[in-house]
Amino acid sequence: MRDILPTLEQWIAEGRKFATATVTQTWGSSPRPIGSVMGVRDDGLICGSVSGGCVETAVIEASIQALADSQPRELKFEEVTDDSIWDVGLSCGGRIQVWIDPDPVGRDPSFWRTVSTRIRRDDPTVIVSDLAGKSTGLWIPGDLDPFDGKIEAAYRNRQSGEIQTEAKRLFLNVLASREKVVIVGSVHIAVPLVKFAKELGFETIVVDPRRAFANQERFPIVPDRILVEWPELGLAEAGLTAETYAVVLTHDPKIDDVALAILLRSPVKYIGALGSRVTQTKRQDTLRSLGFSDEELARIHGPIGLNIGARTPEEIALSIMGEIVQVRRDRSRVPSPL
Repeated sequence: MRDILPTLEQWIAEGRKFATATVTQTWGSSPRPIGSVMGVRDDGLICGSVSGGCVETAVIEASIQALADSQPRELKFEEVTDDSIWDVGLSCGGRIQVWIDPDPVGRDPSFWRTVSTRIRRDDPTVIVSDLAGKSTGLWIPGDLDPFDGKIEAAYRNRQSGEIQTEAKRLFLNVLASREKVVIVGSVHIAVPLVKFAKELGFETIVVDPRRAFANQERFPIVPDRILVEWPELGLAEAGLTAETYAVVLTHDPKIDDVALAILLRSPVKYIGALGSRVTQTKRQDTLRSLGFSDEELARIHGPIGLNIGARTPEEIALSIMGEIVQVRRDRSRVPSPL
């Protein structure tokens, strides 16, 4: 939802009606994850995607019908086989379920304003939708959970999905805070790393106390924030959450070791540190002297990045983002909240 909100708000300002189509279940390989949303305007214009192009035409047609009769739709698409080659389906071998909500703004304008405001403020939210189309509500972390902890569990695991109550099928669309890549050290690798991270939808924050390095003129694609601070202040200002992926790049122990000690005490999802195996060993010895255990030090990915034989700054940045995406998609690597 976050990625298409600006377009949806533009449509609202223009007085256009639209439906939203949401991926509510997947089986096997699927091109888009659960919770992906596509907006379909009343004239067929779309934003976002539910399948990367495989079934969009059918979803657009169903959405326009839903707008016409104000009735929700639930669609299921399966793998295209040799026997069903002319049917609408997925070429990736999986199955998806899509729920279409007709005119969500017109049905409840105040609810929509609340949702859009929370998304723009990056406030964690779970949208609770009755798949019979009768009601939609919000759950905010700290609220009582009326469904025996099921909403809290979905939020804690950052996992959207269906739940079944005695009377209803509900879909929980978990909207956690925006994921961000925090880069300690505005070195050459940071330049392509910011570019790749922004293209993949991450907020990007660069922390470096050295003004000659922490200069936005060095970045063709400018980070969302550049903090000319030592790690103690810069990382506090950046905000370290379970949606944070931290990369330490300076090769200067006065910066790197301090940053790593701070990161190890935080709930960040990923910690990567540039340096050879010899450098990593020395770094770990220093951190052990500060009281960190081997189990805690195992959180550090070092040498950083996937082993793809990277040599240039661009290749190293690519290997780092590959490793970040690998962790991003592996729910077992999500740390428990501190």
